[in-house]
Amino acid sequence: MTPQLATTTALRARLDPFLARLGQFEVRLAITDAERHAAYRLRYEVFHRERGVDAPWMDHANHIECDAFDPHCDHIIVIDSATETPDESPAIVGTYRVMANPAPGLGYYANAEFDLDALLQKHDDTRFCEVGRSCVAPAYRSMRTIEALWCGLWVYACRNSIDAFIGAASFPGTDPKEHALALSFLRHHAPAKTDWTAQVRGRGVPMAMIPAAAIDRHAALRAMPPLVRGYLRLNARFATEAFIDRAFGTTDVLVIAPLAAAPLPYRERMARVTGARHPHQDRVLES
Repeated sequence: MTPQLATTTALRARLDPFLARLGQFEVRLAITDAERHAAYRLRYEVFHRERGVDAPWMDHANHIECDAFDPHCDHIIVIDSATETPDESPAIVGTYRVMANPAPGLGYYANAEFDLDALLQKHDDTRFCEVGRSCVAPAYRSMRTIEALWCGLWVYACRNSIDAFIGAASFPGTDPKEHALALSFLRHHAPAKTDWTAQVRGRGVPMAMIPAAAIDRHAALRAMPPLVRGYLRLNARFATEAFIDRAFGTTDVLVIAPLAAAPLPYRERMARVTGARHPHQDRVLES
């Protein structure tokens, strides 16, 4: 086992790995080296082979995408229980990494792109969980798979008393003008309040490229990655500038999603589907 595949997350040792079931999809935490390796391999297939990313930390010999943060994270995996694999291993079709505490000596991954220090200090009583590295196998890119991932995130948050998700969500490519409609929608209709935002490190990209009155809401939503639309369903808010991630070839936006700002019907539906209720299930935070 390579050092990168080692697990140091205390949460993984004490949690029931099963998180949720949605039809044919079983959602759980990766608890074995083989499961984590499969999640890293799916990330490699999507990020490197499909999107052409060739970051320094990628392990081309083993076909995995794994960085220094991964040993400090839990990894949510979606398994298609209706699919058989040649070696009878679980058919992992989606993954999401979650970090309930800053990585020792590293902090949060998104802090390299956005200055999170002031945000964290203003909300030092909030239990943040960084989410990222979401990817889904090409044949499974539907809202059903995304919903399965969100069910896993919901149960994880309930079990660990997570107050807010935070992380960088990505649009493909490094030309923000290609996403002018979607980025402008986020800037005009879902901006984070002053005490819930963070500034881009270095030179940020203004997101308001199109006036609010000229935005077609439905067209803007269609132009967004499904993951970003999923965040909007939680009433998530976004920092007002984007970051160009040259290593990954993406345009990143900072997502801040306090669960108390999520619509009550959404929370109730998640509780019904997963059987898990958040410690602050009925708390309401103005978004």
